[in-house]
Amino acid sequence: MRKEKAMIDFWEVVKRSETGEKIHEEEFNRRVGRVSAEVIKKYSIKYNPEEVVCADDALADRLFDAAVDFFLQTGVYCTSTGRVMKFSKNELFDSLESAVDQIVWGEGRDQKIQKARKVEDPRPVFSNYTLVGNPYSEATFLQAAMSVAKEPLADCFSAGSLLHTLGGVEVRSGSPMEVEAAIWDIGKRREAARRVGHPGKGMYTMVSAAEHADAMIAAARPEFGALPRDAMLCGAVAEMKVDYDRMKKVPFLLRTTYTIGGLYGPLMGGYAGGPEGTSMVLVAHPFLGRLVFQTEYSCCFPIEIHETCNTTRRMLWLVSTSHQALSRNTHLLHFSNAFIAAGPCTEFAAYELINFGITSAVSGADLSPSAVARNKMPERATGMEGRICTEAAHAATRMGMTRKQANEIVKKILPKYEKDISKAPIGKTISECYNMETVEPTKEYLDLYEKVKKEVGSYGLKYPFFAR
Repeated sequence: MRKEKAMIDFWEVVKRSETGEKIHEEEFNRRVGRVSAEVIKKYSIKYNPEEVVCADDALADRLFDAAVDFFLQTGVYCTSTGRVMKFSKNELFDSLESAVDQIVWGEGRDQKIQKARKVEDPRPVFSNYTLVGNPYSEATFLQAAMSVAKEPLADCFSAGSLLHTLGGVEVRSGSPMEVEAAIWDIGKRREAARRVGHPGKGMYTMVSAAEHADAMIAAARPEFGALPRDAMLCGAVAEMKVDYDRMKKVPFLLRTTYTIGGLYGPLMGGYAGGPEGTSMVLVAHPFLGRLVFQTEYSCCFPIEIHETCNTTRRMLWLVSTSHQALSRNTHLLHFSNAFIAAGPCTEFAAYELINFGITSAVSGADLSPSAVARNKMPERATGMEGRICTEAAHAATRMGMTRKQANEIVKKILPKYEKDISKAPIGKTISECYNMETVEPTKEYLDLYEKVKKEVGSYGLKYPFFAR
């Protein structure tokens, strides 16, 4: 439920987007870089490659303070007007205080409750199984959605994107066909949930086959498949930017029962600089979400700009520190969204997913696995990757794993893939590693996972709850 506490009105935000400081976008980009460098130095934020999973509470708290300082200095840039929206410290902290600390997803026997987690929280992660932006044809879209919706540890689910045509017609951004694709998309997702026996399972985001607000809003109807608390994502533009198309969703969502999600993907190696600056900017993005979009949860997917993944040593440190900063200093709900380099049915991918799941779980985040094969190879993402990542996270929390213990395990797994991240295997398509009639992973894929689990178990991660 949304909390009715003092918070800046959305129309005041719109007003500031029309009256704020007028600057060119490139000037704002330079401001992001300059202020980021200043606050990282001021708060002594330093990357430690040997502490991949950070166990320094003081560092996490300084990182949060740095993000607050950065946000108040920088503001949020509206590309539609070329103006900067600034907010006061009181407005920021009121928005954080008024945020929900739990969300009810789905309905009936599929209903699940997500609650805010803390660092080294022994409670299991809440996991959204997703295929993110990996595109599928009409012929395989339904089975791909079923592969995530049927997973026992999937508390809610999403699906992939649609390839460029629907019914033989090109789906172009901004065209009437985009609306048709969005309606088709949400219908197939709900059909997938029904066909696997989970008709009431919540949708983490209702549509991926459209990018414009009008198409998403048109599809968000119960007769097309939406449940009352299904979610719609409002994404920022890297770094610290929004536009009117994204903001258009807000007045609609505020007048519905749908959940409002924030989507943030700062680029490590971009305007914010290295892991320290990008971690700090990632912490600042949920502030943007609360004030501009009035979000109820955040999906965080920082990406290394050259590798298009977040499972490298530096990125795992970034994931660890940013989520700890949020978990220690707020009660926000924040998902850690895995982006892996390798494709399905590869040991490489399994190692990446396990490392990401452990790191996120002990850092107080919930999970959203996974963008697979750099989130761009057609039909190369399945529910099995979500299983691998989530089972590792559940195993870590159930054994009461500390951050120091997690760090030792993660560092043992990293050599299995980190030196070859630039040439990670693309893996197999869903039709090559799943039985498409039963929508179950092949014996080859299951055996591969069992082999990796046994190896990782020897490093200290115990899987007693998932023995096969």
